[in-house]
Amino acid sequence: MPGTFSEHLRQRAGADPAGVAVIDEHGDMTNADLDALADAVAHEVRAAGAQNVAVIASNSARFLAHAFGVWRAGATLVTVYPSSPAAEIAYALEHSGVQLTFADEELAERIPEGTQTRSLTRHVVPTGPFAGPEPDGGAAALVCYTSGSTQRPKAVVHSHASVLAGAAAYGDVWRLGPGDTTLVVLPMAWAFGLVTTSMAALLSGGRVRSVRRSKPEAVLEAISADRVTFVAGVTTIFAKLVDLIETRGGLDEHRIRLCISGGEPRNEGVFDRWRALTGVPVHDVYAASECFPVVTYDPVIDPVPVEGCAGRVVPGADLQLRDPDTGQRIESPGIGEAYARGPALFTEYQGDPETTARVLTDGWYRTGDLVEVRADGLIRVLGRLSGMIIRGGANVAPAEIERVVRQEPDVADAVALGLPDERFGQRIVVVVTGADGVHPDAEAVLARCRDELAGYKVPEEVVVVDSFPVNERTGKIDRRRVEEQLAVRS
Repeated sequence: MPGTFSEHLRQRAGADPAGVAVIDEHGDMTNADLDALADAVAHEVRAAGAQNVAVIASNSARFLAHAFGVWRAGATLVTVYPSSPAAEIAYALEHSGVQLTFADEELAERIPEGTQTRSLTRHVVPTGPFAGPEPDGGAAALVCYTSGSTQRPKAVVHSHASVLAGAAAYGDVWRLGPGDTTLVVLPMAWAFGLVTTSMAALLSGGRVRSVRRSKPEAVLEAISADRVTFVAGVTTIFAKLVDLIETRGGLDEHRIRLCISGGEPRNEGVFDRWRALTGVPVHDVYAASECFPVVTYDPVIDPVPVEGCAGRVVPGADLQLRDPDTGQRIESPGIGEAYARGPALFTEYQGDPETTARVLTDGWYRTGDLVEVRADGLIRVLGRLSGMIIRGGANVAPAEIERVVRQEPDVADAVALGLPDERFGQRIVVVVTGADGVHPDAEAVLARCRDELAGYKVPEEVVVVDSFPVNERTGKIDRRRVEEQLAVRS
């Protein structure tokens, strides 16, 4: 295997220049065209003298070409979810020290003034092969922002060697090859969309079918029209597709051989309906932006997933169980907090050495998840030890929502919770108390959230209460009792 993904791209273009690499709403992009556009982007990055370069855009062939061009230039790629509000984009660009940004044109008004920005869809004149040394495998390749237990998204840093190893490992365990067309509907701004699916597909000699947004009609059309063989998504995507197919049909013929769901709790009812419609089961994957792959299914070894189980530890990865309080190892089979090592292990949270040291210990990533290792080697994910909300496959930190809601003048305090939801896994509810006896306006709270949070982080409901239950020992708000009260109410 080549030492960097850029080298692989060059070799692929040389071996099969006319072969299709990426398909999107605009048509096919060949291996040669993808490589040439990456060269042109690398020339731009080098001319701008930029070391940290952001790509803020929806999924497309051009997204991948710009990402790979940034790497070819030896720069670090910074990805930001395109629906992020202006404040969140500004924070990410400043925090990561971005000097150049490539973005969709419709995002221009959300990019801070003074930022050197270029449209992702501009006409790019080919400038010939980019001459420059391939980046060192240990150098920073990717900074992706993910919600955590803090009030701000965390900047997860991966090296070139890390992303290459992670993509290759997924391609191997899922048996991807030249005959596969991989549907990429998960955002390329996330490691799941960029590395786990897109890069894994290309490294394995297959093609990427990029879908700009996860509208079920567009996804279904892509599956049927472009002979997709591998579908990866969160549970919510499969739920939407099942509803559409059962209502309208449209999947009479397909070539799907593998389906993978990850990022949120499984919905076995939805997956049973999907299998009845397609004949293909939905396997699982368990990992994190910080460490992947960790657990999934090899479809040859386990052609049918076991209900409630995420799969087995991937070759090249390790998983330990430890006591959440003491950190002492728990022998398998057993239940404990998962510590993981994977082919792709992040190097740091940029600018946050304290959090890095807390979760990265002796080469192990502390996941914060409670898992069970069964006697047969299968893994069950029992839930997060923290109060993290997982909505539609996206991690949402309650503290981040609460920080915004507390800025509303009439709000005294706030608690954001994730309650069970059949479609999205969890729905977000924020419970608030009024300041100085004033009854907060729920619509005003929601309006502030829409202005300052990405769309998937905006609560579905605001509940106003007189006071919060308090833990007698700590004096802190008892979040579990708040959740129990909401469950009784509903």
